[in-house]
Amino acid sequence: MRIFLLIFAAVSITHIIFIILKKENPRRLSKILIIPPLLAAYIAGAENLLFFPIFALIFGWIGDALLIRIDKKICFILGLVSFLLGHLFYIITFIECLGFLGFGGGSLNIGALGVSVPLAIIFGIFSFRFIKPTREMAKPVIIYMIFLETVVLLGLQVFIFNINIAGTLVFIGCLLFLTSDMILSYYTFRKLKPLGAVLIMVFYIMAQAGIIMGIKLL
Repeated sequence: MRIFLLIFAAVSITHIIFIILKKENPRRLSKILIIPPLLAAYIAGAENLLFFPIFALIFGWIGDALLIRIDKKICFILGLVSFLLGHLFYIITFIECLGFLGFGGGSLNIGALGVSVPLAIIFGIFSFRFIKPTREMAKPVIIYMIFLETVVLLGLQVFIFNINIAGTLVFIGCLLFLTSDMILSYYTFRKLKPLGAVLIMVFYIMAQAGIIMGIKLL
């Protein structure tokens, strides 16, 4: 498992360097090489292997490949769908971690849910106004944000019932995913700046690693 994590770290750092140096072709190649070693590390190191995180990573990887050509509308839409499916599989993963996919009842902290849901709605409204998507893309962006915020809400629930390194990694990973996608959504409708490109990928890489390593430790 360690060798795969080392490869993941090396490829990730190399990718960020290519972004900074504006090396377009190496950047595209390195981007699609980020997720495979993380997936291999999860499969190799998981004692109780869950299959839904594997699907989440696979669709994240497909989204990475498609969003290389974010300037093309069809690639953007398909990339959005791929990441949405990735978030859906993370949602199912967290539901499973909370015990709702077994024969017994699951666990939810109703108090935390009562506070976090209204905050999520308020955050979603402000985020939508911040992103300012075109009228054509408004509904897809809203749907995507709902899925993304659901990931964060369930990640919080996983943390509440696992106040340890595993739960912390999962929740921080979810927050980083939210941050990365908000920056990406903002620049989708504007000219992408170098700092924005770096932040999107740094937060995204840390998010995927945090969630997957957290799930592995649960």
